[in-house]
Amino acid sequence: MKETTSATIDTTAIHPGDLIRAKYADWNEAKNGIVTAVTGGEIRCLYFPGIRNVCNYFLIAADEITEGLWEISWSTDMKTIQTEGEKHDA
Repeated sequence: MKETTSATIDTTAIHPGDLIRAKYADWNEAKNGIVTAVTGGEIRCLYFPGIRNVCNYFLIAADEITEGLWEISWSTDMKTIQTEGEKHDA
């Protein structure tokens, strides 16, 4: 018998259509985007890298959030900002 626990994203707190600002530990700066899908295991985000009409995605894994690899802020209504992860001085 093996008992394990794993990180899970609260799908009632973040939703498709929410605006998000996220920074991975290896990135120089945060990316702004739109949440397109949320599951218990990951958040999928659409962002615009600034190259004409190109768009791209990044994924935020629940396990990586737990490991402290992400700094995330998001809003559903642009009035309330929610955050996850530690803030580091840039």
